[in-house]
Amino acid sequence: MYEFDTVYDRRNTNSLKWDFAEERHHSEDELPLWVADMDFRAPDPILKALHEAVDHGFFGYTAEKTADRRIVTDWLKRRHGHAYDPEDVVFAPGVVFALTQAMHAYTDPGDSVMITEPVYYPFRALVRDTGRTLVRNVLSHDDAGYYQIDFDAFEKQITDNDVKAYILCSPHNPVGRVWTRDELIKIGEICLSHGVLVLADEIHADFIYDGHVHIPFASISPEFEQGSVTFTSPSKTFNTAGLQIAEVLAHDVNKRDKIRKAINKTGYAEIPVAGLAAIRAAYTGCDSWVDEMVSYIWDNIRYMKQYIDDRIPALRMRLPEGTYLPWVDCRGLGLDNKALEELIRNRAKLWLDAGYIFGESGGGWQRFNAACPRATVEEAMRRLDRAVNDL
Repeated sequence: MYEFDTVYDRRNTNSLKWDFAEERHHSEDELPLWVADMDFRAPDPILKALHEAVDHGFFGYTAEKTADRRIVTDWLKRRHGHAYDPEDVVFAPGVVFALTQAMHAYTDPGDSVMITEPVYYPFRALVRDTGRTLVRNVLSHDDAGYYQIDFDAFEKQITDNDVKAYILCSPHNPVGRVWTRDELIKIGEICLSHGVLVLADEIHADFIYDGHVHIPFASISPEFEQGSVTFTSPSKTFNTAGLQIAEVLAHDVNKRDKIRKAINKTGYAEIPVAGLAAIRAAYTGCDSWVDEMVSYIWDNIRYMKQYIDDRIPALRMRLPEGTYLPWVDCRGLGLDNKALEELIRNRAKLWLDAGYIFGESGGGWQRFNAACPRATVEEAMRRLDRAVNDL
C-alpha cells in the first residue's frame, strides 16, 4: 500500500545524516546509517497538513488547545493501551531538550542521576552538562547478546550514590530490549522504595517486533504513574525530528507544573505552526502507514541478521525486540575500538555509531540504522562483507 523501497536523494538539504560528513570528520563516500533518522518520506497526511499550513500563509505565535493534547493521549491509548488525561500533556521541542529541563525541574545541582549503559549517549551529556552527578549502571549480557539489568547492582548503586532520578530507556537504545512487565515492576519498586523519580524515555515505543509488547511504565500502577514522568515524540515514528515537537506526560500536577516552568524559562514555550499541523495529522491519520513501515523495517532487520549469519560469521547480531537500530557484536574480529572504527569507516565505507560512544561496555559493537530502503541495507551488507572478509 505504501512505497518504502524508493531511494531518495537527501543531499544538499542540510540533512544532518547526509550533508555533514566533512564537518563530522567523515568521508563523503561513507554510507550514513548512524543518526536515528529514517530515509522514508513522512506519510502523506502529514505532508498535506504542512502544505495547507504553508498555503494559509500565517506563521505567527501558536499554542495548543485541549483537543490537541487529546489527540496525543488518544494515540497513546490506541497504540499502547494506557489512558493518559489530556491535562497530563506538556509539549516541548524535543525529548533531549525536555529531559534536560527535567534535570532543572526535578533535581538540584550535584544530585545523582542514574542511566543504564550502553545507552543513548546524549543522556550522559545532559546529566553532566546540567551539573548533576552521573551514575552509570551497566547492563549484563550473555554470549548471544541478550541484555538484562542486574537488579542487585542497580539497587546498590541507587543507595550508595543517593540517586534522585533514573532515566529509563524503554525500549532500550541501542541494545534493542523491550522491557517485560516483571522487569519494569522491579525497576519501579526499587525506585519508589528509595524515592527515585523515573524519567521514562519511550520515544521508540512504536517500533516493537516479534510478539513483544511495549508497556508504558506509567501504566503499571497508580504509584508508578505518580512516581514517573514520560517523554515521547512523533519524531521517530513519523520521521519529523526537524519539526521540533515532543510530549512530556506527567500525571502528578506538581511535576507537570515544574516541567512546564522549566521549559518556559528557556523562552521556548510555544508550539511551532508546522509542528502542531504535523502532530494533528500524524496521530489521527497515519496508523496504517505506521503498521506497514514497522513491518518493512522488521523485514530489513531480519535480512541483516540472515546475511550476517550466512556471510559474516565473525560478527553476531541478535534480533532486536524494539527500535530500528540493530546492535551488532564485532568483538569476534579481535580489533580494539580504533582498529574497528578504521575498518568500518575506511574499508567498509560505512558511517555507523560506534558502540563505545554509548558507554565503555559498548566497545566492540556497532549500531546500524535499518529504517531505510532495502537497497540501502543490501549495499551496507555488501560493503561490510567485503571489508570483514578482506581482513
